[in-house]
Amino acid sequence: MESDYRTHSESGNVLFLILIAVALFAALSYAVTQSTRSGSGSTERESSALNSATITQHPTALRTAVVRMVLGGMGAEDIGFESPAAGDFNDASSNQRVFHPSGGGAVYQTAPEDAMTSAYSGRWYINYNFEVPQIGRTGTAGNDLIAFLPGISQTICSRINEEFIGSTSIPALDLTNNLVEDDFEVGDTFPQGDEPDMSPAGNEFDGQPTGCFEDANINGGSAAYVIFSVILER
Repeated sequence: MESDYRTHSESGNVLFLILIAVALFAALSYAVTQSTRSGSGSTERESSALNSATITQHPTALRTAVVRMVLGGMGAEDIGFESPAAGDFNDASSNQRVFHPSGGGAVYQTAPEDAMTSAYSGRWYINYNFEVPQIGRTGTAGNDLIAFLPGISQTICSRINEEFIGSTSIPALDLTNNLVEDDFEVGDTFPQGDEPDMSPAGNEFDGQPTGCFEDANINGGSAAYVIFSVILER
């Protein structure tokens, strides 16, 4: 009888240990799964923060180059933003070009690929085609020099607005496609009229030098998120 009792007792202990092991394995699996998910989210947030910082640094560098050229005696209407790939980049007007070593000396760069939607290359466009309310002058000759980055991801767009206007919402603006995707180049006619205001329904951009909006007229009529950053207030 004593032998049978020991056998049953040992079997019960083994079963109890097996159940504890199964429970511990399940708990460990759950913890690993949650950690992996948390790590993925953290990585995405870190990537978003890094891309946002990289993107906003470029207009700052352009602003520095433009101000240096203006302080050196160059008129704002004489400064061009041709890319180094332009056929006339190294002609006699090279000292008027922001990206030329003899001009502004700014580095030409595109936005990080993983911050863009698939239809866009990450190219910045810089022009005087619009003005931001409460930035510089208003009315005639109040057009500001603005850099535009069309095709940014919605996540980055929301983050930019959270950083600069205090809200993750994305205002809608209907700006003409060929006016946004345009570079002001040496020899172009400088705008003299009252340029269109970048003013969404909620006036979110009034007095704001940087922000992001959704435009339904970019790239042949498909909607896109567009970052803007004022380079030179006028």
